[in-house]
Amino acid sequence: MPLQGSLPQTRPLSDDRTTRRPPMVKSLFVTASAGSGKTFRLTREVRSHLDREGEFVVAATFTRAAAAEMEKRILDAIDEGKESPVDKLRFIMRAARVHFSTIDALFHQFLSTEAYVPQLADDHEKAIIATLADTRFFQHPRVLADIESIVIAARILHLQPDSLIAELDKGRESLEAWDCPERLLDALKGEQSRLVAEYDQLRAKVQVVAEATRGALRSQVAAPLLEPLAGVDLKRALFLKDNLADVRVAAADRATPAYAALEDLYPRMRVLISEHLINTKRLRSALLKRFIALRADVIAEEKEKLGRLFFDDVPRKLIALDGPDSPDRPLFAARLYEMGFHRTAHLLLDEFQDTSQIQFTLLRPLIEDILGSVGSNAEGDRSIFLVGDWKQSIYQWRGAAPDMLRASLTPALASGQIAAETLPYNYRSTPLLIEFFNHLVADLFAGTDKVNMQAPPEKPKHPYGGISEVAVIPVACGAGDEPVYERLIEAIVKKKAECGRPWGDIAVLCRTNRHMDRAAAALARAGIPTSGIRGREMLSLREGTALYLSLIALFTAHDGRFIPRALKSLDYGEAQGATLMSAVAQLAETVGNAPRPHRFAAFASALRDLAPHFPRILIETLWDEAERYFVRPDAVDAAAFLRYLLTMSHLITIPEGEHADRVKLATIHGTKGLEFPHVFLFWKEEHDRAPEIPHPEDGCPLSLSKDELAFLATDPIEGAAAIAEAVTVVKEERAEETANIIYVAATRAAKSLTILLRADREGALKGYSERMFTTAQEPIADAERTEFGWRHDYGLEKPRPADHEDLIEPDLGDLPAVPADSDEMDAALRSAAIEAGIERGLRIHAILARLTCDRQTIAPDSLAAEEQAVVERFLHEEKVREILFRPGKVLVEQHISDTRTFGIVDRLIIAPDRITLIDFKTGRVGHLADKYRPQMLRYRMILQGLFAGRPVECYLLFVDEPQRIVII
Repeated sequence: MPLQGSLPQTRPLSDDRTTRRPPMVKSLFVTASAGSGKTFRLTREVRSHLDREGEFVVAATFTRAAAAEMEKRILDAIDEGKESPVDKLRFIMRAARVHFSTIDALFHQFLSTEAYVPQLADDHEKAIIATLADTRFFQHPRVLADIESIVIAARILHLQPDSLIAELDKGRESLEAWDCPERLLDALKGEQSRLVAEYDQLRAKVQVVAEATRGALRSQVAAPLLEPLAGVDLKRALFLKDNLADVRVAAADRATPAYAALEDLYPRMRVLISEHLINTKRLRSALLKRFIALRADVIAEEKEKLGRLFFDDVPRKLIALDGPDSPDRPLFAARLYEMGFHRTAHLLLDEFQDTSQIQFTLLRPLIEDILGSVGSNAEGDRSIFLVGDWKQSIYQWRGAAPDMLRASLTPALASGQIAAETLPYNYRSTPLLIEFFNHLVADLFAGTDKVNMQAPPEKPKHPYGGISEVAVIPVACGAGDEPVYERLIEAIVKKKAECGRPWGDIAVLCRTNRHMDRAAAALARAGIPTSGIRGREMLSLREGTALYLSLIALFTAHDGRFIPRALKSLDYGEAQGATLMSAVAQLAETVGNAPRPHRFAAFASALRDLAPHFPRILIETLWDEAERYFVRPDAVDAAAFLRYLLTMSHLITIPEGEHADRVKLATIHGTKGLEFPHVFLFWKEEHDRAPEIPHPEDGCPLSLSKDELAFLATDPIEGAAAIAEAVTVVKEERAEETANIIYVAATRAAKSLTILLRADREGALKGYSERMFTTAQEPIADAERTEFGWRHDYGLEKPRPADHEDLIEPDLGDLPAVPADSDEMDAALRSAAIEAGIERGLRIHAILARLTCDRQTIAPDSLAAEEQAVVERFLHEEKVREILFRPGKVLVEQHISDTRTFGIVDRLIIAPDRITLIDFKTGRVGHLADKYRPQMLRYRMILQGLFAGRPVECYLLFVDEPQRIVII
């Protein structure tokens, strides 16, 4: 079956067959616009399959986080269901047989039938491998041996040799797809020399007659033709003319011999210019192809050292089993059978629009097999469930092929084998923003099947509150973009003051990494704290720098005398700095006595000793990086690792705390699937750079400028105009992806959206900038017109919890004041304080478990000073002591169960007249007492069954708030 062919169609299953089987399942393609509850719908579909016993379900998602979230929601749904405990257990067992996975991990599993398959590199490892390869590229023996080609490439590309790697990245996909003949490069070099020599001969003839020319004939004809071939300026009007008859020259000059000579020379020179232009572009691609192959070899060496594969390596290896031209893929299908995936009854694919052509090619045998049992009413024993949104396809640069997918899916949709469903509501954004998104969709996707509108749900997931706003602000700029960044700062500060929410509720999205870096610099100058989506670079944190300097003192020749001065410059307090300095000095002696070279064992030991002085997340991050480094065969020692760490510091980030108060900075591509209360989008139209297109003869990528395309469009040689027309088609395809990028960026907003547009010096807009500005003029119902858009006040605003949280609003009126967070720790690391709180709670629980009626006090110095004081104050409370030391048999940390549910209670006192159940809580969490009530009620029900006839008294005791006692 051809790669681009339609999916198979079958006749409907007979009624006789239907009556003997379980209820049929419907195959669906679900169009899920932004915020429409795609994950919920996908989870519900998986949950419905759990009712069908013995069927194998595969659910493939775009990210590991999405796969984990779906699995968690399935288990939560089972837990909250009304089924009996026995039925719930059965459903849990069935859910365990559902294969939740990313599509990349799924293919890796298919590949794992080989004797040895390296592990997949995550994004962090991939970035480190690529960076290491790039730093070593120019030292590679094969590169050094071909240094002449580097010089030639640099001259042709008009760049410095050290910029070659960036140029390779720009056209990597198209170059990798091109099969360049081995001897083509030498042939193109020879052709280049021939063209230059022939052109120089004709230039010499122009030179002979040029002195006899004047006026326009000299300036508009002779002068351009005297330029060397490599320096011909195609912007000149001359080269857009077929012959000199179309050039404005005085009648008297047309009658001269010089004109006659130039009229004869020009067509031949124009042909050589055309051939040279195309040959130069082909030579450029052939040179880059050679270096991209060399670079791939260097990266492969780095991957081999770490025992890793990149995601895109896996499908290529699977395709190679049968070869790219095999329609039936028998060897790959054998892998499916070997792994048991031929038993897949239901295949669910998330983010279908981002499936690449090669991924779909591999999945095709399984899809066709499943659809073979699906009738024209979309029902069958097996099913396909595809969910996605064509408007959110923004990964074509990574191989996503939406047009191919749409073409492959259309026949099955037309025949009825796959039914279509649309999720109509947007649960993420306010009604005002939803209406703006609808206007935007109508403009961006007019005349396509992407124009599906949304509506606010009848029952919002969260109540609307506060001011919702959309603003599209053009900013006039001269040569640079600084006025836009200044206006961005102004708008962010105003939004912060207006909504009264933390910086962390604000996200700034940019089209490129360069724009993001410049926005970050502008925010920093304004004193606004920022963070990337994945956190902040380790060395941008005060604690990160202090930890790095401490390790430098331990594992290099430095004696550490610089540390006090460094800690002071990092704003460490005098006492805190002295404590750390003392710890480093003590540890230095231990490290000095350790055997050399200092490798992972010594480094890990140092991290363990430094752990009490730094947030845990920092220690774990460095531990992970050290593990990666020391498994490399070229790893040296701890000092070398620290040098490596400095080189890679821009890639090593520390995750932010969940509610870190920092403006989020990200590229649009990096925010797919995320949402933010307030979004600021910086948009700048890209330069009118033509996309690369394949040469019609051999597919060689051609990178052409606007002026070069205009020249080729005049068809100076056969086939030149066709190349220009092909670029126009590709531009239209790229324009569609640009519209998708805008849609994805805008729909990340939940409450407000502010778009900053870079205008020209006069304030004029063009392209998509103009369309966004025009869209913001469209009226929005129940909204107030503003200078740049619309706004609506939805009343009192309540903080919106994350989807996975189920928080109870605290009543803080009668609580004692809680000290503010200490400024001694970077705000980004306060999540580490939560972990410290958990560990504190475990220590206090362990001490309280040792209390008996005979021993009613704790041993001195058994806890940290603060913990000791809290527990002693708790035990001095008379009501607490009356409950804790009741007569009876005392059981601590006791497991209880009635076969349907189980738990662990902190303290159980069994007496003839009553049962006392005690649960300790640490931290100031008394306001969450109602949250613990269902748990205590379950425990009491278990105990009533175990001790029939005896009353059960349940107490929640709050160690940090001893006067708060909750009886349940």
